[in-house]
Amino acid sequence: MERNDELDLSLLPRELKVMLTILNHREGNLVLEQNMDWDYFLQLVKHHRIYPLVYAKLSELRDSAVPPLVMEMLKREYRKNTFSMLHLSAEMERVSKLFSEQNIKLLFLKGPPIAQDIYGDISLRTSKDLDVLIQFEDVKKAEDILIKLGYEREDRFFSIMNEWKWLEHHIVYFHPQKKIQVEIHWRSQPFPIKQPTFNELWEKRRKSELTSSPVYFLGEEDLFIFLIAHGTRHGWFRLRWLADVDYMMRRKQLFKKVEQLRLRKQFNLIGQALLVSSAFFETPIPEEAKSIIEENQAKELAKLAVSCVLEISQHYMERELKREEEYKGSMFFLLLSKLFKAKIILFQHPYVYKTGTVSQRWFQVLRYLYPQASEEDQLKLPKALKFLYFPLRPYLWMKRKSASLGREKSKQFENV
Repeated sequence: MERNDELDLSLLPRELKVMLTILNHREGNLVLEQNMDWDYFLQLVKHHRIYPLVYAKLSELRDSAVPPLVMEMLKREYRKNTFSMLHLSAEMERVSKLFSEQNIKLLFLKGPPIAQDIYGDISLRTSKDLDVLIQFEDVKKAEDILIKLGYEREDRFFSIMNEWKWLEHHIVYFHPQKKIQVEIHWRSQPFPIKQPTFNELWEKRRKSELTSSPVYFLGEEDLFIFLIAHGTRHGWFRLRWLADVDYMMRRKQLFKKVEQLRLRKQFNLIGQALLVSSAFFETPIPEEAKSIIEENQAKELAKLAVSCVLEISQHYMERELKREEEYKGSMFFLLLSKLFKAKIILFQHPYVYKTGTVSQRWFQVLRYLYPQASEEDQLKLPKALKFLYFPLRPYLWMKRKSASLGREKSKQFENV
């Protein structure tokens, strides 16, 4: 199927078009655009976490138009990712086995089993952590296991009446020696997004073929919808998520029961994801799925998605570069970072705004304005007065950042 002509990709940077040309090349000679900024090309493939696929494709094509230094850098990143995924696979099996011994049912949402299932090779997809889904009543037991394994909890939540259970949907743990992050989820998507119960997902689980001990992950349909909902929620600012959709469409038969998909709350999200994936990756859309992409809302969302990918990707790439700047500890940079986050949450791109329900939009604003545990550390208030953290939050934030800036300047003075 040819690329979807209804979506305008003319504003894509030349280097991003070249990346897509490489990934979408099927047969014949590969013709790349001239006057390429290869440094920017590498920046793009790394940002979009798509470098393993790009390297694999270029290694197969052996195109002389690609500078040797570019191939060498892609090869280095590819190998680094392969070792990382093998490292994650071993830890995944270890964690899964210990959870099982404590009668904790867990489903992997991301990581090596998903890479193996979608691409047939764990080296072709990146993953920085292990995301697992468990039942909420098992969260405390799961934390105890991870602490014994040497993990440290990175998240601490502000709470007045245990509302963190729905304000949050996961807890992050990090192993300082192994440099591995594990995210324990009790919801596959943030509240108030509708989703199946854990038992419903568990009934359709699949067993990974990567390990000797049982490791379970989502069923095909559930994984497909989870990845689409996740990518949509983040405005597809990493094209890896769209690549997942493309490869699943090519390797799986996901639309045998279209009417069952129509019952899912994310039906229009599926249609727009197929249209966007078709535009970027020439994803073939089977006849059974044509009714999904013909939905008016799906078409409207897909048209908004292209500019969203460009805008949010650029914002994140600029933020990543700013983090490397010499003055990243300044109050100016801190304010820019905070304003950037506020813009993303409070002034969302029309695409992100329209893909969410009214309740989701209000919840995002509430989540941003809600006090943090760091503010509770600054100012201890009795439980009866905890509501005062809400009006005090701007003052506490400024005080905390001012203290941080003062420490930074003091350190710089000592180094002179």
